[in-house]
Amino acid sequence: MKKIFKAALTCTLLFNVSMASVAMASPDTTDQYTTEKFTEVQTSGTAKAKAGKFQGDNTIVIDEEGNQTTVGELKALTNLVLPDNPNADVSPKITIQLAPHIDMVQPFASAYGHAWPYSAVTSSGVNCYGYSVKAPFFWNPGDGDGVSNVYDTGFFTNSSVGAALVVKDGNTNGLYFKAGWKILSSRTAAVTDEEHRIAYRVGWIDANNNGKVDVGIDVVDFHFMLQNSTGKWSEKHGQQPSINTNISDPSTFSWDLGTYKNFYNSSTAYIAAKVH
Repeated sequence: MKKIFKAALTCTLLFNVSMASVAMASPDTTDQYTTEKFTEVQTSGTAKAKAGKFQGDNTIVIDEEGNQTTVGELKALTNLVLPDNPNADVSPKITIQLAPHIDMVQPFASAYGHAWPYSAVTSSGVNCYGYSVKAPFFWNPGDGDGVSNVYDTGFFTNSSVGAALVVKDGNTNGLYFKAGWKILSSRTAAVTDEEHRIAYRVGWIDANNNGKVDVGIDVVDFHFMLQNSTGKWSEKHGQQPSINTNISDPSTFSWDLGTYKNFYNSSTAYIAAKVH
């Protein structure tokens, strides 16, 4: 009788251990921070990204180096000014932000065209676009005519779309700019003593994994870098202070958004800008 009891007890224990092992191996109980529950999603370029179960701004995303953050945390760092709707008139906001910028550092001619020495900018009212052209605004590319273009097809997946809008902004806003802006063929394409170089990329993570850009839902943004009189490049992310990156070639640089590596992974567009 005792042998039967012991055998039954042993079988019960083995069964419980076996069931526990199955439960631990089940995807339903896998820790949310492991890669097992994440899906590879599209980005603005060739860089890989993974997203967890879609939970709005709480959705967890992982970059190629394994760094984890949330959609909401990334959105808080972007340069983007999100209009209320696709047809919103952004003119009033732009008019207010185009107040005279008395602290503007005046550029001068150098071996890199009209580039100027690096000077830190800490204003929260200037994003990467304003910083790259020494203007006191928080614009999106294309905002110069008072109509937002961030819902346009390709805006966050093709850097050439935004670059063309930047050229249009520069050629049609005489308060801060001189006409004659153009897209450059490369980082080293010649510029005149009235021009300076800026670099442009876009970033997108398909957070809800539906294969299309959803502005306001996915993580979307654009970013500019500015060439200084040394030939090196600097940048400013959203409301954060500017950074002197001291890099020589933006095309080979990891354009990060916070701790997320290479978020802006589209091709790099180079633009010759002309300011007063």
